[in-house]
Amino acid sequence: MTRALTATFVVLIACGDAADRAGPDAAPAIDAGVDAPAGPLDIRIQFAPKVGAAAFACGQRYAAMGDEATAITPRDFRIYVHDVQLIREDAVRVPLVLVQDGTWQYQNVALLDFEDFTGGCADGTPETNTVIHGSAPAARYTGLAFNVGVPEAMNHVDLTAQPAPLNLTSLWWSWGLGHIHLAIVTHTEITVPEPATNDHYIHLGSLDCVGAPQNGETVACARPNRPYIELRGFDPTSHPIVADFGAVIARSKLTTSAGCHSFTEDTCAYPFDFVGLNWFTGSQTPTTQRLFRIDP
Repeated sequence: MTRALTATFVVLIACGDAADRAGPDAAPAIDAGVDAPAGPLDIRIQFAPKVGAAAFACGQRYAAMGDEATAITPRDFRIYVHDVQLIREDAVRVPLVLVQDGTWQYQNVALLDFEDFTGGCADGTPETNTVIHGSAPAARYTGLAFNVGVPEAMNHVDLTAQPAPLNLTSLWWSWGLGHIHLAIVTHTEITVPEPATNDHYIHLGSLDCVGAPQNGETVACARPNRPYIELRGFDPTSHPIVADFGAVIARSKLTTSAGCHSFTEDTCAYPFDFVGLNWFTGSQTPTTQRLFRIDP
């Protein structure tokens, strides 16, 4: 049985990182007989991509998916995260200082890339990354918090001037001059009324932005669309976090809809719920997030 998760969210009232964060809750009690490790910790936070209970894999066919119980294969599954924090047993948040690896992590941003450009996964790259790697002071940690997406200060910068992993054209809205914070894409083979295919996109990005970055103007977005995720009651230094591809598309019409690019109510309301956002208000929702969880 999946452990219950405690998620804390705030209403998005402005653009930028301040709107992405939420206040702490009380941390769960941990056995006081377990000693904290000595010295600074080299930490690798592991993510396990799944489709429901099954392992995620490009080329794998998954039956009965979405609102129409459709058989699908994945096309893309990538997520930017930033401002990763470890939560100590006394509820204090400790920033994870990311290793600057030149590929997956830059400053406080990391890219999780679960696709490998095979078997129908056509939007990404052959390389994959399921780890956030960093360091933090020695302590006993009982939770993890982070924001999904690229922070505002990096979101509207000239893509050609960005270092990896912020320089991917496949995770960039040219029309919106901003990054795609999260990409979940399915491919469906349709047989009736006649043979066809449908690719269903869920692309999460910032909306209602003003300012022309190409002219040197500061950009402000009324809807940052960066979910704040907080997971409690586990050791993030050793226990993997599930990223559930299937949970986000659970109510989507995968055969008849082109998907959600963050601005259409009929295709975005449910996916927004499942990543922890209210599409109608832009607020963070503590009880609807299904993308991340902790399995036993």
